[in-house]
Amino acid sequence: MASLGEEEAVANPVRIDGRTMIILYGSETGNGEEIAGELGKMAQRLHFQATVDEMDNFKLSDLLRASLVIFVTSTTGQGDMPKNTRKFWRNLRREKLNNTNCLAALQFSIFGLGDSSYPKFNWAARKLRVRLLQLGASEFHPPGEADERHDNGIDSVYLSWFGEIRTAILTSHPLPESIMPIPDDVQLPPKYGFTLHPTSSSSSATNDSQEQEQRFLATRTESAVLTHIDHPRSKLEQAIEDHARLKGNFPAVSARSGEQWERQSRVQVDGFDKDNIIKDHPQKYLLLQDDHVPGPIPSDRLPIPNTFVARVASNERVTPEGHWQDVRHIVLGVSLGDKTPFTAAAGATVVIYPKNYPEDVQSLIDLMGWGPIADTPINFKLQETNDGLVHCPNTRPSKLFVPDGATLRFLLTHNLDITSVPKRSFIRELMNFTTEEMEKERLKELVNVGNEQEFYDYTSRPRRTILELLRDFPGVKIPYHWVIDLFPLIRGREFSVCNGGESLTSEPGYDLTLEILVALVEYKTIIRKPRQGLCSRYLKHLPVGTEIRVRINGASSPALHPDNSDDRPVIAIATGTGIAPIRALIEDRKIIHRPNRFLLFFGCRNKDADFYFRDEWETSPEIQVIPAFSRDPLSQEQALGLLDWRNNNTQGTTTTTTDSSAAAQITPPPQPSFETTGLLVHDYDAGKNYVQNQIRKHAALVGELMREYPLICVCGNSGRMPLSVRAALRDVLVMTGIVKTSEEGDAWLADGYNCTYWQETW
Repeated sequence: MASLGEEEAVANPVRIDGRTMIILYGSETGNGEEIAGELGKMAQRLHFQATVDEMDNFKLSDLLRASLVIFVTSTTGQGDMPKNTRKFWRNLRREKLNNTNCLAALQFSIFGLGDSSYPKFNWAARKLRVRLLQLGASEFHPPGEADERHDNGIDSVYLSWFGEIRTAILTSHPLPESIMPIPDDVQLPPKYGFTLHPTSSSSSATNDSQEQEQRFLATRTESAVLTHIDHPRSKLEQAIEDHARLKGNFPAVSARSGEQWERQSRVQVDGFDKDNIIKDHPQKYLLLQDDHVPGPIPSDRLPIPNTFVARVASNERVTPEGHWQDVRHIVLGVSLGDKTPFTAAAGATVVIYPKNYPEDVQSLIDLMGWGPIADTPINFKLQETNDGLVHCPNTRPSKLFVPDGATLRFLLTHNLDITSVPKRSFIRELMNFTTEEMEKERLKELVNVGNEQEFYDYTSRPRRTILELLRDFPGVKIPYHWVIDLFPLIRGREFSVCNGGESLTSEPGYDLTLEILVALVEYKTIIRKPRQGLCSRYLKHLPVGTEIRVRINGASSPALHPDNSDDRPVIAIATGTGIAPIRALIEDRKIIHRPNRFLLFFGCRNKDADFYFRDEWETSPEIQVIPAFSRDPLSQEQALGLLDWRNNNTQGTTTTTTDSSAAAQITPPPQPSFETTGLLVHDYDAGKNYVQNQIRKHAALVGELMREYPLICVCGNSGRMPLSVRAALRDVLVMTGIVKTSEEGDAWLADGYNCTYWQETW
């Protein structure tokens, strides 16, 4: 463990000619990047010159220069490649490469990350593998396919695959007898890093010897007992504090600036009477405090490319105060500049970049002892110094956006995610930053192979955060220049646009108006403090009028554009906030003014709590809405979950059906009996009122639209819902005589000629 400015022992891989490895990743949420980073460290420990990067940053010709290449990719959308792989994928698919055997020298392996609730599970990894083999490349190790739906998540496949590929690499590329792999408990050098930018206020303090500084810090507590000063400062700390005081950034200064007595006072305060000026916020000294509300987040906007400035025009809760979930309808006014405005929004997303709260940042700074340097400007242009910093070939990650003059506090507030659930690689690295043997042993136990359940019970199950973990291990002291390597970057959160058509220009003074429907992540676990998602906490307290940076992504499927589907009927199935892209699709199609049928199955808990946009459905006769309220009381007939046509023998068409027991008024064709076909036998559906139950109950209506080449949209929570909906649609195909068997039903839904099946779940 290294303290501030102290050189830590690291092991550099031995440079062996011709021993190179490239690990390329495609990732939307960061899981693929995390795994690629672990594989890169494994390669370094085996003394490979390893490069880890996004696929889009590499040319095909560069791949041939490496001994081995490992691809890691997730699958997004409808079996699509992640955004940071699409340029690479287009180059790989060029027709002129066919039959050229241009990648014959490439030895590769692939690890895919997928979600089995999607029809095209791990499609991106499979497509990439097939294309590489077509171009002559050869596999040095079989591919791995992880499933987010597994009880242990991606670890259920990844951990064993990791061990197997390591063995395969050592077998095909053995090390010389005189060189051994770097052990896992020996630290590798950091990939990134930075130095502190010298300032006039701190230059005199840096002349103190390291020995004097450490002696003072070691006796700080004893000094405090003999004085009236709570927290005596070293010369370096005092110099930095003087610099901060000159800038006037103490909380107490801003807190008192608006007080009448302060403005009228003639008392002269010596700003350099260091120990007799209150620098804490006055709120600290109140005997009674209101319910805690986090202080304001800094208004700084990161210099993120391809983003726009958006103003929060509205931030309203749409669920009752007593409801278990806080759902927000947020309206953003966006200035596009010279960019082309949107004409259709269905399937588009808005990316919002959250920030950490200052109180959490200060807590981490205090835990790590970074106070003396937290507000000193940092320099990413590394130079040779004598401060013990390990100098790195790369200055910063490609997705780390910081302005000139940024400080460590700025990084922790705007760029680094200190409240996410810690990954296994993060915990493993912490063992290098504590001298407490008991802490080292406990950290090692958490990440050891075979202790997956213990790791899950400590991290993911209670949703313990990185900050909370560091509080559990007070002996861990991370050197400041390691933060970029250790802490994950804050990633933008995507939210589906929930408006379209004419409403896209409804906010005066702005080029574009975008609305989102956000279910805030707030819940309790075995940890006493309630859990809150980083972005949820940020949005919950985001005041109207705040300007933020957003990125706008177009629809994931061209089929959602009204010009491509205006004459086709739509069968939409949405649960919860999954209604957002469906509402945008409805509003987009309104501007076409062409007759078409739109059938919406909407699932929520309660009619009076989370039936989002209910008033709009009741005034939209062109939309037929069949809701399923899963927590409202059911009638006896509904509880049976049986298909009953006795009350559905009247010709006609219903519009909005707010009674979940009502069925479409249409005479059905003869139906096979579910008792003899085995259809509808789903234990988890029995006695429930879910969207899949309503689909089967209205089989005749759904079947009629199925014969008209519909656009089928499934939106909402991933997991069981999309699988159950697909099974219900397959059952409808059998019931209405479109196909004969369930197997034929699956094939029918997968055939793009029969229907367009678009799924957006999360």
